[in-house]
Amino acid sequence: MSQSRIPATRHRLFAVISPSSPAQKRCLACKHSASLPTTDAPTKPGERAPPLSRKRATADHRTLTALIDSFLHAKNLKSAFSAVGLMFKSGHASDAFLLNLLMKGLCKGHSVSEAVKLFREIEHKKWIPADSVTYNTLINGLCKEKRMEEAMELWREMARAGPCCSPNAITYSTIMDGLCKVGRVEEAMSLLDDMKRSGLDADVFVYTSLVSGWCNAGSVDRGMDLFHEMLQKGAHPNLVTYSCLIHGLSKLGRWQEADDMLRSMADRGIHPDVFTYTSLIDGLCKDGKSAEAMRLLDLMVEKGEEPSTVTYNVLINHMCKDGLIEDAFGFLEKISEKGNVPDVVTYNTLILGLCNVGKIDEAVKVFGKMLESSSNVKPDLMTFNTLIHGLCKIGRAQQALNLRKMMVRRGHPCNLVTYNILIGGLLKAKNVRKAMMLKSAMADVGLKPDSFTYSIMLNGHCKMRDVEAAERLLGEMKNNGISPTSYDYNSLMRLHSKTDRMEQALSLFDEMDDNHKPDLVSFTILIDGACKTGDLEFAKDLFADMLHRGITPDLVTYSVLINRLAESGKLDEAMEVLDGMKAKGLSPDVVVYDSLIRQFGAKGETNKIIDLLHEMAANDVALDAKFVSTILDNLPFDGEDKVLLENLPNFSKEISEGTSLSCHELIKKIQRTCPELQIQAS
Repeated sequence: MSQSRIPATRHRLFAVISPSSPAQKRCLACKHSASLPTTDAPTKPGERAPPLSRKRATADHRTLTALIDSFLHAKNLKSAFSAVGLMFKSGHASDAFLLNLLMKGLCKGHSVSEAVKLFREIEHKKWIPADSVTYNTLINGLCKEKRMEEAMELWREMARAGPCCSPNAITYSTIMDGLCKVGRVEEAMSLLDDMKRSGLDADVFVYTSLVSGWCNAGSVDRGMDLFHEMLQKGAHPNLVTYSCLIHGLSKLGRWQEADDMLRSMADRGIHPDVFTYTSLIDGLCKDGKSAEAMRLLDLMVEKGEEPSTVTYNVLINHMCKDGLIEDAFGFLEKISEKGNVPDVVTYNTLILGLCNVGKIDEAVKVFGKMLESSSNVKPDLMTFNTLIHGLCKIGRAQQALNLRKMMVRRGHPCNLVTYNILIGGLLKAKNVRKAMMLKSAMADVGLKPDSFTYSIMLNGHCKMRDVEAAERLLGEMKNNGISPTSYDYNSLMRLHSKTDRMEQALSLFDEMDDNHKPDLVSFTILIDGACKTGDLEFAKDLFADMLHRGITPDLVTYSVLINRLAESGKLDEAMEVLDGMKAKGLSPDVVVYDSLIRQFGAKGETNKIIDLLHEMAANDVALDAKFVSTILDNLPFDGEDKVLLENLPNFSKEISEGTSLSCHELIKKIQRTCPELQIQAS
């Protein structure tokens, strides 16, 4: 029944309550079925039956109640209310059972608000007295819709209504479960205390709701405490209780305790179901225990519990995340041979795994298998978006656009995520025209750019150094009521800083200060920009302001300031910042040391260079080819010795293959080549 028809039906229902009401005569239900047809006597062969009399056959109370229940079960609310009208027309008495039927029907039909309104009108007219079932039905409906404040208010009304409506164990169980599901576990615990004070015993359902709530909140120990309490009280945990605890323990990597729970289940004759096993397998995989997860899968099958598609998807997902794509395909082939049919989630997991490791062509092949006529699995929105994102990441935006056309042809309209991915991919490919065309196309299908859309476009234009377009987008964003994020401001500030527009960058910083508060990246951008323009005093002021605001500089911030100070010849100040950096527990990288060594070399301060090399050796700083060049240029090697150092065996090859040369190794090689320097590895 539509929302618009329910109020009208309800008013018609109340209209027929009053015998003197004109509306009673116009009742739709009365017009069609005021009574059931009967006959007084059988007819002779060939003789026509007498006309049916409405007056002599009236539907009995039980029949009408059953009819109402059937209509409600079928979610045919219109017919149900018509039958209620017929009940009143027939003069049958109404009772709480009828009221509860109506409440249950409305709540099951997702018309909880209408159920509450009807309840309030009935309560106001004092037509049918409510009982605890009435309240519990409404409370359950409200809890399912996460309308906890209204549910709590009804609970309080029950307590005031008298003995016939006092909250019972079902009331408490329902509300506590609702509170736990919305994360309000502490409030649920206070209700447990209230329940005990009322003389009610908490049953397994109450305890299980609370155990589940604590486990979902990450407080497994509190869930365990309740588990032990319920055992002491004589409440027997069920499969759901154990599953919640096993899932919570496995998420925390507490495998021994999870295993103990599994054994405790078996001792009580409770067999783990597919959800229990799948939770354990998922937890083991997340903890890097893939071999144990596979053994548990075998145990699951051995115990007669058939793994679900979800179980297999969990394993395939973790294989893909670990980069074990071949293993994932092998596993899929193995389970397919056993008659297990992969679903769309399985294929999506494989496609995502392949895209994440850059194997886009293989992902396209998997997608092709889904399109084959023999496959019963069809790609969904997630499939298309994943593959489009993978194509855009490697610069194949045109192929992504073609996929978008196929997506629409197959009945999957593009959503905002699709457009955002494509716009980002086109801007990455510097195809601004098509990106802006897609932005316009969004409006044609009723979609509006969101904060993420603008961030993608703004960042894309900033990377192309298109200042005017980026500023225009920022203005459009604000005009459309979307507040720019720190990321948006930082993207444009970085562009202004790189293009020597410090005034504009500072203006954005001030605007940001009024709204979003500058973050670590904001300060680092301005510090770097100020240093580039030679305004070191302003850079130091910014650094001090940053510390004053409680923002802790990171390696990048320190590196920027040290490098700029060193390049400006202010080595003493650079060394002070270096000391501050180390005091914060941050380890300088090779770039910082390279900058300092170059400047000390320019001043001929070899001893300082040697000291820094010892420090680097002590911290085992990884070197790169540029640093070796700096050493060659700034230590006093002459003639043949320098040539020897320049030709350290295989060093260039090591760097090109991504391996690092440690400072210990460099010092030893320098010492062997130029022993007069007398450098010793720490």
